[in-house]
Amino acid sequence: MNKVLIYRVHIAFLLLITIFLTSLPIKALAAAWNPYVQYLPAYTPVSKSHLRGAWISTVVNLDWPSSKTKAIADNNTRIQKTKEELIRLLDKAAALNMNAVFLQVRSTGDAFYKSNLVPWSRYLTGTFGKDPGFDPLQFAIDEAHKRNLELHAWFNPYRVSMDTSAATKASLNVPESVYQEHPDWIKTANNRFVLDPGIPAARKWVEDCVMEVVNNYDIDGVHFDDYFYYEAAANEMGDDTTYQKYNNGQFTSKADWRRNNTYLLVKELSAKINTAKPWVKFGISPSAIWRNRKDDPAGSNTNSSYTNYDKCYADTKKWVDEEIIDYICPQIYFTYANPAAPYGELVTWWSNTVSGKKVHLYIGQALYRVNEDSSTNDRDFSVDNGVPEMTRQTKHNLLKPEVKGSVMFRIANSFETPIQQVVSALQKDLWSSKALVPVMPWKGGRAPAIPVSGTISSGIAGNTLTWKDNDSVSTYYAIYRYTNTETIDIGSDESAKKLIATVRKNSSGLQQYTDTAKTTTNGLVYVVTALDRLHNQSHGLKISYNSKYFTDVGQKVYWAIDPIDTLYEKGIVAGVGQNTFLPMNNSRRGDFILMLMKTLGLTAEFNGNFSDVPAGSYYYTAIGTAKALGITSGTGKGLFGPKSNISRQDMLVQVYNAVKAAGIPLTPADTSELNKFSDSYLISSYAREAIAILVKNGFVSGTGSKINPRALTTRAEIAVILSKLVRN
Repeated sequence: MNKVLIYRVHIAFLLLITIFLTSLPIKALAAAWNPYVQYLPAYTPVSKSHLRGAWISTVVNLDWPSSKTKAIADNNTRIQKTKEELIRLLDKAAALNMNAVFLQVRSTGDAFYKSNLVPWSRYLTGTFGKDPGFDPLQFAIDEAHKRNLELHAWFNPYRVSMDTSAATKASLNVPESVYQEHPDWIKTANNRFVLDPGIPAARKWVEDCVMEVVNNYDIDGVHFDDYFYYEAAANEMGDDTTYQKYNNGQFTSKADWRRNNTYLLVKELSAKINTAKPWVKFGISPSAIWRNRKDDPAGSNTNSSYTNYDKCYADTKKWVDEEIIDYICPQIYFTYANPAAPYGELVTWWSNTVSGKKVHLYIGQALYRVNEDSSTNDRDFSVDNGVPEMTRQTKHNLLKPEVKGSVMFRIANSFETPIQQVVSALQKDLWSSKALVPVMPWKGGRAPAIPVSGTISSGIAGNTLTWKDNDSVSTYYAIYRYTNTETIDIGSDESAKKLIATVRKNSSGLQQYTDTAKTTTNGLVYVVTALDRLHNQSHGLKISYNSKYFTDVGQKVYWAIDPIDTLYEKGIVAGVGQNTFLPMNNSRRGDFILMLMKTLGLTAEFNGNFSDVPAGSYYYTAIGTAKALGITSGTGKGLFGPKSNISRQDMLVQVYNAVKAAGIPLTPADTSELNKFSDSYLISSYAREAIAILVKNGFVSGTGSKINPRALTTRAEIAVILSKLVRN
């Protein structure tokens, strides 16, 4: 028998079994989604902020770890295989561009984490209470965060066992088992042992168990599934005595009292989580239907005898109305054509319910039902391998404004052969672009400071970006890739197509990412933003080998791009026309002096000039000022040579003189500073002291191990030197 049937007798099946079904003609089924065509375009919509997740079930070893691995006798081998299996699941989530996982850490009064309140889960080793030899939750958090996936710890609050057999009873008699320590709390419901939700001490114990995880682990969210009261119609639970003891005349019906018990659990726990760690989200995934409209005007246009309000005693709408949860994720495990619980109707109802509320709506989708041998009510899960139906649902979720995400049940189903065409549609089309987790403004947080000091290098592995970030609230980074002809806009939904990665922050100030898809940087512009753990995003740091202003300033002079752009922005250089700079051309002496004077803002009264500097020439004033301030003495015989090229050592001497004239303090240095350059012997005596001081003060670094003093200076080299003067 399918494990899903063993595990949840999932609400989808309960609805199918207990729903009052009506049949629809085939033609009506084919048009079931027509009312929602505005959300079902031919193209694939994108959303920059959309939660995409999957449940990882641990009960009866549905997803993790496998039953086979659980049974391995050798401790080390079992631990290794258990870890490998989770890594496989998380890798799949990352490959599908998901950004969150919901890991079941408590399914039957047990723990997938180190606890002082409940025993280790039997689904880790096969034995209830047996230490698995490592901390599964901590391992899962570490691995999820490596892939920049949110991890929500999923709890079943009241279930204690999956059956009531004699063997199960015997297994529950272990230290810290609630069955053994608080037998007065234990009731039976749907042939399972459960806690009695009407006992205040039992409710507090559940809250304590959840808070133990909140306080001890770096989780991103607390998640409840759909099981609260899980009661058979004949009152199998038998909680009349509890009702009489704890109602105190407050409610006239036991149903209202039960709903209040569930409400108190949710409200009290919400307050405790928010006090302890305000950034931790609290969400619940109920079955799809709150109430039917025929029973309540506020209900959905559905026809079910199994609703949250009437059968689970969970007033899910009230939780949203009072904003005591951060998100709700109804399990809408049906097709548009389901006659009693149509997908489109339920998405619309839940969208209307959350509208204007500080509550996100995510839709639980039935990945597990694709190509399943199901009733005719949901035959579209099998038409064309389920691809059209799942495509409709996913597009609807993307374009319905109130829907902030999709969560698939379950992650392990994504490996199953009958579901591969839907998985391929998700990976190659529906979720082919990445997405950020939507921000919950009511949770606080702030956008980090913009990253700084971006660099790029190209190699065999791809383009490697580095940047610095010392803002303590930064948690991860978003990497966008554009061409230099595209308009950069990281705020629109379309920017999701440019989002190539999210990268978790490392412990050092220097961060790094390698774009393995590209081996050249020509024409590319990367944008790096920092985000806090609640996904508030900073402004972007642009990193590229291309000037923002000059088409010929690119990869070959990557070291000069920022300096040239800085000088252009300061009005010091203007290029040579048609958006070109000619960075590798040698600079003329007159042009150099003009740029130097502009950079430092130097002025002086002067009488006369060099004889070869014509009055009225564009560099006349700059050269005359430089002469008056002693920055340059020309080339001898009263000449300056404004149209001739300038050597590197001549350029550096004049920079040194200009820095002194500007009053910029310099640390003294002797000529031993020049020993680091293998060609220092080529530096003329008149230039040695000036160059040594510039080296000491960080204005000159040479090219490799050489200073190249007699080489002619390029326009790019001059820009690098002058940009350092601007920053000082």
